[in-house]
Amino acid sequence: MTYTPSRRFILAAGIAALVAPRIALAGPADAMHKSRELRRGLTNSMADVTMTITAQGRASVRKMRQYVLETPNSGNQTINVFSSPADVQGVSILTHSALNGDDRQWLFLPSVGRVKRISSSNRSGAFVGSDFAYEDLSSLELEKYEFTAAGTSAVGGVNAIEVTYTPRYSGTGYSAIRSYLDPSHYQPIQNHYFNRRGEHMKTLHLGGYKSYGGGAIWRPHHLVMTDHAKGSTTEIVFSAFRSNGTAAANFSANRFERVS
Repeated sequence: MTYTPSRRFILAAGIAALVAPRIALAGPADAMHKSRELRRGLTNSMADVTMTITAQGRASVRKMRQYVLETPNSGNQTINVFSSPADVQGVSILTHSALNGDDRQWLFLPSVGRVKRISSSNRSGAFVGSDFAYEDLSSLELEKYEFTAAGTSAVGGVNAIEVTYTPRYSGTGYSAIRSYLDPSHYQPIQNHYFNRRGEHMKTLHLGGYKSYGGGAIWRPHHLVMTDHAKGSTTEIVFSAFRSNGTAAANFSANRFERVS
């Protein structure tokens, strides 16, 4: 099903009327739709990000800046640009999340001085050597998933809303994703990622939530992704969210590499 902006607004308004403790929603898509709507509203934002990758007892730290442009008729557009260390300085990734179908992503490598398109077959690959995949950079757009189950489960002392869904886009490395939502703000506190063989391959912990826009917009400030097969982890810390990002025109394949 494809949501037009007006229908999405109507659905969000209807779901918002539910009080937080009442977690028995009409279906899993409703819970995830509310989760998405309560993340939107900063419109054109910017954040400083520290990424720490720990593998085989060694840690490497990378710093980047993230710009997010929310658009009313399509998915979010995101620029991630690295500032350190030297081997990744200037590396930039542009993501255009689609409401349906495949997302589009571009990578700029300063070492070769050119932009290349990331093919759908490569979207399951590791994002600059981390435990996140390129497809994890996309925003959650409901039309790209099939929601198969909903229930409740105890996670970290929270009676969380459990939702399982499967990607419908090409090139995914996941057979399913299971999210556990905190009913107080409908944001995920834990995600389980299952590989194409149905094995639980990765776990993402989300925390440090802060609200913006008078409490109507929720964003996590602390993420930890664990790859269970490799025994590695990637921690991401957002130092701030600011509603003073870059110009909308810079979220294009011809200009994103100029953003710093």
